[in-house]
Amino acid sequence: MGWVFLINVPVAVIGLVAGAVLIPESRSLERPSVDLVGVTSSAAGLVALMYGLIEAGQHGWSNVVALLFIFVGLVILVGFFGWERRLTGQPAGEPLLDLALFDSRSFTWGVILAAFVILSMFGVLFTMPQFFQGVLGTNPIGSGLRLLPMMAGLVMGAIPAAKLASRLGSKVVTTAGFVLLAAGLFIGSTTSARSSSVFIMCWMALFGLGIGIAIATSSSAALVELTEDRSGVGSAVLQAVNKTGAPLGAAILGSVLSAGYLAHLNLSGLPASAAAAVRQSVFGGVAVAQQLHSTALLASVRSAFASGMDGALLVSGGIALIGAVLSALFLPQTNVSLQAKHASTSKEEEPVGI
Repeated sequence: MGWVFLINVPVAVIGLVAGAVLIPESRSLERPSVDLVGVTSSAAGLVALMYGLIEAGQHGWSNVVALLFIFVGLVILVGFFGWERRLTGQPAGEPLLDLALFDSRSFTWGVILAAFVILSMFGVLFTMPQFFQGVLGTNPIGSGLRLLPMMAGLVMGAIPAAKLASRLGSKVVTTAGFVLLAAGLFIGSTTSARSSSVFIMCWMALFGLGIGIAIATSSSAALVELTEDRSGVGSAVLQAVNKTGAPLGAAILGSVLSAGYLAHLNLSGLPASAAAAVRQSVFGGVAVAQQLHSTALLASVRSAFASGMDGALLVSGGIALIGAVLSALFLPQTNVSLQAKHASTSKEEEPVGI
């Protein structure tokens, strides 16, 4: 199994080379001191919060340990923002997170909408590999190959996103991305154990197309108004939101999936130990059904998981739809005017014929 991790090595090397060659240098004119309180409290708060969310996804929202860590993480993060606000208000304060960033509506709503993309996206990333392996019986490689239509759609959406936003505006394009994302998820929520591969490929490609458009334009909206010396902090906020959104999505959608799976199981006549294994996961259910040579139980397990998965995708679609409404109502139409302003400024600064 260890060789699997080596696959990432050439990708990391390519990323390092591309970053060194293609990314322009940007740095603050001043070297600020390290905000040790901010660094410590933000790290501790995020670790506690994410651990609690992961525990909630595995053991349910009634798990005391999960709720305790979530509560502690939130309390620490509230303290972190209070400390940062205090430093921001001081003339000589050098906060880790400059809360003045959130004075920009474009940055604030860009970050919020990026979080909605992550939450929506995780409905598929969390459920579909389990569906492919537990319900369709594919191996991990086969499961990965079945995710390729989503990745293809993502690339096809992300590449023209900037050009579309420059012509139509970030509000229109981001909203359209969320609409496509929601449409793919709502269509995907009708998937059953008997659905064809072509059907699954099509809705996943549509879903990926929406992700590519929405994540590219919402992230650009968040960063477009920031100066070069503040872009690093803005990018870090986006990354923190992305990393927090993944376990939050797993916890929420895992609960929906589990509830739907358990509600549709037919465990009549099974011994207590076997029934407990079936309730644990779709893989446990498939294993028990194969050991007992019970086609009825196998069909029940697979159908129950598909029902739970559809519920999770339906919730994800609802999250994407909320993202579309928020984008249409609150995301400023700033990209076009800013790009035009930058273009005119650069033209004015060009030297006239020599």
